[in-house]
Amino acid sequence: MKQMALMMALLMSIEAQANGFGLWWINSAVKVARNHDVHKDLPYGPSAHQTLNVYPSSDSEASPVFVFIHGGGWYKGKKEQYHFIADAMLRRGYTVVIPDYIKYPQGRFPAFIEDAALSIRWVKDHINKYGGDPNQIVLAGHSAGAHTGALLATDERYLTDVDLSPGVIKAFVGLAGPYEFTPREPKYIDTFGQDNFEKMKASRHVNGNEPPMLLLHSEGDRTVGTFNFTQLLNQLKQQSNHAHGILYKKPGHAGMVLKVHPWFAGRVDLGETMDVFFRQCTTGAKTEAQARTNPENAH
Repeated sequence: MKQMALMMALLMSIEAQANGFGLWWINSAVKVARNHDVHKDLPYGPSAHQTLNVYPSSDSEASPVFVFIHGGGWYKGKKEQYHFIADAMLRRGYTVVIPDYIKYPQGRFPAFIEDAALSIRWVKDHINKYGGDPNQIVLAGHSAGAHTGALLATDERYLTDVDLSPGVIKAFVGLAGPYEFTPREPKYIDTFGQDNFEKMKASRHVNGNEPPMLLLHSEGDRTVGTFNFTQLLNQLKQQSNHAHGILYKKPGHAGMVLKVHPWFAGRVDLGETMDVFFRQCTTGAKTEAQARTNPENAH
């Protein structure tokens, strides 16, 4: 009971402050409980920031590859803060890849999207050396990372610019993504540039050729409004029957990413939700868990 109370207090602290110490604490605890092999700082491009971490699956056969793009408002965050995400998906049999990407003010839109595309190029070319299946790449992102992932899934030019077919991404899950916002703060206006305010909205690129997409959001999110979820989901559904969305009541903005890990999941187990969706998209498999987490029965 004391451990659970501590976990809940920590979750609320991270939700309120999005503090780096809280993420450090979680990752340190996860590493003590479940240490994993990790290949750190592998270069996917020539610049110093273009590195990624690979967590190989322990499965003997080639495993599906889960690529996670972290959030941080396009100006902060780093791959090392998301070891707990890797642990959550390693438990489910994935090879996990977490790339870094350029941040503001060193980089501006669309440089961080281009970095993410280049990291997918690396995965396609090299992940077989780490036990991953290059033909089973799935993508997820949280917050700013979900925005980046949604643009990779909807605007084909980012992948084609690195000589990849858009079909390389078999499915995408977005956690609390600001897919449709228009920058108002000077920092974000400078990050994206006024000439790009339409290009940065994922719905503007939807044409029906997107991979299956699952959008997850919370009514309790005080950072990213639910209109981002609703507008993109509606546009996707007009063009395709491969788009789904689930709108939860409580997790809040930071809580959405924490609930990927079983320590914080409770009744809202987003690790399971993503796994069920990805398995259905990559193998067509129907699992017992799907009866509990079926995006077709959600919003």
